[in-house]
Amino acid sequence: MKSGEIREYFCRAKKSGKLSHAYILEDESGREATELAQWFAALLECENGSACGTCSACRACAGGNHPDVLRISHEKPDSIGVDEIRAQLVDDILIRPYSGPYKVYLVPEAEKLTVQAQNALLKTLEEPPSYGVILLLTVNGDKLLPTIRSRGILLKLTEEEQTEALLPPEERELVLSLLRQAGRLTVTQMADGAKSLREHRVNVSALAALVRAYLRDVLVLKATGKADLLQIPEELSACRELAERLPYKRLHEIWKETDRMESRLLSNVNYELALELLFMAMKG
Repeated sequence: MKSGEIREYFCRAKKSGKLSHAYILEDESGREATELAQWFAALLECENGSACGTCSACRACAGGNHPDVLRISHEKPDSIGVDEIRAQLVDDILIRPYSGPYKVYLVPEAEKLTVQAQNALLKTLEEPPSYGVILLLTVNGDKLLPTIRSRGILLKLTEEEQTEALLPPEERELVLSLLRQAGRLTVTQMADGAKSLREHRVNVSALAALVRAYLRDVLVLKATGKADLLQIPEELSACRELAERLPYKRLHEIWKETDRMESRLLSNVNYELALELLFMAMKG
C-alpha cells in the first residue's frame, strides 16, 4: 500500500470507530513507517480529530512529549528484551490515558523483539484495554511470531509511484505552476489556486505525493547541487531558487505542513484552507 492509501485507511477507521488495537507497519527503509506512525498517533490524539498540527495535542506529538504517545526504547542494539517490553508497554498500558482518548505505543524495530518479549506482549494483544493502540514498526514482519501477526493488522508500505503517473498532465501542471510561484503568491492568488485545485477534483494522495517529490528535489539541490538526481528535472530553476532562499529547518517545516495538508484533506477539512496553509508555509 502507498503511504497516502494507509493514511486514508486510518482516517476511515477512526471516523467509523473501527480501530484495531494493533497495527504492524512494515517498511523496508523503516523511515516512512515511523513518520506514518507519528502522524497516526497525532490523528488519534488531535483535539480537532484531524491531525491538524496546530492544537496543543498535535504540538505535543510533534515535539515528542505527549504523555499518551509512548515510544519503546531498548539498551541492546540488536534486541528488545522482555523486561523492557513489560516495563514500557505491558504494565504501562494498564494505566489509563492522562489527557487524550488513547494511549498509543510505537515499537520501532519490532523485528528485534525477543521471543520472550513477543510472548509477554501477546497477552496484551489478546486482551487489550479499549484505549490502547500498539504500532509495531518493522522492516520485516516475517520475523514476528505468527501469533503476534495474527492479532495485528499488517499494513505493508510500498514505494510511491512515479508522480507523472499519479496525476493527469493538466492537473500536474496546475500543481507545479502553483508550487513554482508559491513564494510570490498573494493571499488572493493562494485562494484562487486552492479553489482551482478543488474544482479540478485533484486526487489528495497524488497531490501530496507530487508536493513531496518537489520538496525532495529542493532538498537534493540544497544538499548536493546535483541536477541529475532530480525527480522533476523540468522544475530545476524553481527548485534551485527555493533551495537558495529557504534554510533546511524551514524546508522540513514545509514537509510537515504537506503531511498536515494531506491529513486535513483526507479528513474532509476545508479543502481550500488546507491548501492555502501549505502555500503560506512555502512563502516563508
